[in-house]
Amino acid sequence: MRRSLTAFITAGIAALSLVTGAASASAAPQETPKAQPSFTVVIDQFATRGPGGQADQYIQLKNTSQAVQDLSNFTVAAAPNSFSIIPLVTIPQGTILQPNEVYLIANVRGWTGPPPNQFYSNTTLPDLVGVGLLAPSNTVIDSAATISNSPFVQGAPAPPLTTNQPLALVRVTNTGNNAVDFQVQNRTPGLPGPDPLI
Repeated sequence: MRRSLTAFITAGIAALSLVTGAASASAAPQETPKAQPSFTVVIDQFATRGPGGQADQYIQLKNTSQAVQDLSNFTVAAAPNSFSIIPLVTIPQGTILQPNEVYLIANVRGWTGPPPNQFYSNTTLPDLVGVGLLAPSNTVIDSAATISNSPFVQGAPAPPLTTNQPLALVRVTNTGNNAVDFQVQNRTPGLPGPDPLI
């Protein structure tokens, strides 16, 4: 289910350019509407560190619906606090996800896993961060966070990763509460995680 972002996020992302490698935008913090779970494409799992160190990180999307989903020109972004939005990638035109198919995005600076669909190179995510999938209209499709003041948090934040083990925050359900929906489990980039219980 989609929800509207507050005006500062829309303005921040519009002002940034992935081509020039711009990293973040700022605006006065505003209250973020209560997050709602997505029933189409979700953040399946993400990791802010791994066996290769702090930069061995990734974000994986998954189509949980029974229909084909078009991700053309969608954006994956990160928000480490209440006022910074960092666009990581814009998904290329013509990108289609079949039901249960995943889309893997990884940090080019330290990735040790299988070949991703797309790399990002403009930042290394901190352990306390929010990540979001945004439609071309800047509507948030899904998001997750390990920090309570990120605009991408849904409900309470999920626990952050703290060691360089082959672990990730893996979605196990879809309640709209990150603390419930994500568990620290073995990372499986390139493979879909458990089917979320709706």
